[in-house]
Amino acid sequence: MRVNTWQAAAAGLALAAVSATALADDAELWPVGNAISMWDEPYMVGSYRHWADIYPVRVVAAAAPVSELPRNEDLGEVPFWGNAEKLDLVSYIERARVTGLLVIKDGVIRLEAYGNGADETSQMTSQSVAKSITATLVGIALGEGLIESLDDPIDKYVPELADSAYGGVPIEAILQMSSGVAWTEDYDSNTADSETMWIAVVQNRTLSAHDHLLGLQERAGEPYETFTYKGADTHALGWLVERVTGMSLSAYLETRLWQPMGMEADASWGLDGEGPQASEIASAAFNARLRDWGRLGLLMAQDGMWNGERLLPEGWVERATRPSRPQVMPGKLYRGYPMGYQYQWWTYPGDRGTFTAQGVNGQFIYVDPSRDLVVVQTAVWPDFWDDTLEHMFNDFVKEVAKLTDGD
Repeated sequence: MRVNTWQAAAAGLALAAVSATALADDAELWPVGNAISMWDEPYMVGSYRHWADIYPVRVVAAAAPVSELPRNEDLGEVPFWGNAEKLDLVSYIERARVTGLLVIKDGVIRLEAYGNGADETSQMTSQSVAKSITATLVGIALGEGLIESLDDPIDKYVPELADSAYGGVPIEAILQMSSGVAWTEDYDSNTADSETMWIAVVQNRTLSAHDHLLGLQERAGEPYETFTYKGADTHALGWLVERVTGMSLSAYLETRLWQPMGMEADASWGLDGEGPQASEIASAAFNARLRDWGRLGLLMAQDGMWNGERLLPEGWVERATRPSRPQVMPGKLYRGYPMGYQYQWWTYPGDRGTFTAQGVNGQFIYVDPSRDLVVVQTAVWPDFWDDTLEHMFNDFVKEVAKLTDGD
């Protein structure tokens, strides 16, 4: 296992011990696969930071000047716990196949570490963290008056959806993954809607994301009746943003956030085809550097403010991250699962207002606005989801909060 870190001292490690073995993106150690082989070993780890080499993407261009993030190397050693097992940083990075780990407190980097061949220039793929970006673009469009109300049915703005299962469904119900559209999301089933969509729209690009939505005709219930996690809902939101803005998701993100925030590098967003008419994969496939992921989390922690300028509508962050209906309250999503949901963000139980974007294989942007704390992890868990590794990440966040309280 290779690990390198900018904050070795903060992790209680000797810099030489980690940097001497660092070998970022060695093609022999971390080979990159194709659209089929990338999901298998030994290609998975390398492929997760080379999305643009496997799929068509649209660039989200950065613009000078870069918004620098100051550093402070005094976080100290933070333990990782899982099933009563205590690990140090290097052991955790190896165990969870972490490619990037970033802690920002009060706008200052307190920990920045990379592993498994990644470094500060790596483009880390989002998986479903992209859903939170798409929902944020909906909020910007609402604030610009391009969407009148989230109570409006989506087909008011995308009339083509009137003859699909999305006809008459309020935008807010779609934001809450409570559209009532019949859909199965199961990454281990070749017949699930999530997999047939992925193969046709993303892998083979024989069907556009829009046409896939138009083919959904069955409903499983009424809007707001049940939370049912589905990538199709986010694709519908992506189409909504395209239609009301007259721009691609990448262009809208670039002009409203990426460049105004002074991101340090170009990002990219996977597409459902080639050329200017292709649409972004609104539910996944966004690729960015670790620190730029951190800047997005910091924007949310600061209520949509950036360097004194309001980039998100006032009140949007709280509205998007505080569950407002019974079916998305903490503990109501799945039996035995404590999290809640709101506008494509997962919410933690309790009254601190903490929330996270998360994606399969270990992607997280944890935000605690009350502490001005952001923790980002990019990883390539061997399994799509791992409850133990999820608990270890959340326990790490709790330890960081304890260490930084009172700063």
